[in-house]
Amino acid sequence: MVTVCLANHKGGTGKTSICINMGTYFAKKKVRTLIIDMDPQGHVAPGLGIDIAYNDRSIADVLANQEEIAAIVANSSIKGLDVAPSNIRLSLVNETLYNTFKRERRLMKAMEKVYNDKTYDLVIIDCPPSLGPLVENSLMVTDYCLIPCEPSSRSIDGLADFIIKLKDVRDGELDDRWHIILSRVKKSARLTNEVIDNKLSEYKNRIFKTKIYERETINQAQIAGIPVFGFPRGQLASENFSKFGKEVASRCQIK
Repeated sequence: MVTVCLANHKGGTGKTSICINMGTYFAKKKVRTLIIDMDPQGHVAPGLGIDIAYNDRSIADVLANQEEIAAIVANSSIKGLDVAPSNIRLSLVNETLYNTFKRERRLMKAMEKVYNDKTYDLVIIDCPPSLGPLVENSLMVTDYCLIPCEPSSRSIDGLADFIIKLKDVRDGELDDRWHIILSRVKKSARLTNEVIDNKLSEYKNRIFKTKIYERETINQAQIAGIPVFGFPRGQLASENFSKFGKEVASRCQIK
């Protein structure tokens, strides 16, 4: 089983839409996939047409009450794609974790059974835009970290801070296993894209060759509660995510 987290302490980089469509791509390739939503905003489940009420069991119960992940999993309409959902209750759990001993190991304990059960081939973790305990928990269990980064100076300038956090949490264990995704890229903004490419030149070998382009169909599909695959007028976005999925499989050794 391979675990991949998508994380960046900057918001608005497209983490959730990448998780949903990347998970769908691999599920359609018969890779048994689980998406764990570690963001209190809880957008993964609704993005796959799954309704989660405030009191429904979620990842908050796993971290706070040591529930098994299998007990909170919701099946999506995509065969082979499950979700460990989140909701706003996770924000309350996050606050308590700041003063908890070994706070960064709560998810690790729950993931042990997932590894042993061998139910999934791939686990994708959607992280919140922060550097707090929820992200620490995610980084502690991941095999690879993918960092979505939109083409803006604000997003690029904050990249170094996140990389420092990544090195600190795992003591350098992920030094060769983190990669940058250029997301929400506008094809028409050629000059901006060239400037961003130059600013990221030191990370050249870390950057995915496949960029995730900004398309209205991605937002429309998420609002409708379905992935872009099979969404009306979603062919270009589907092709984009398929190409991206192939590169993820290569970089993260997903078979």
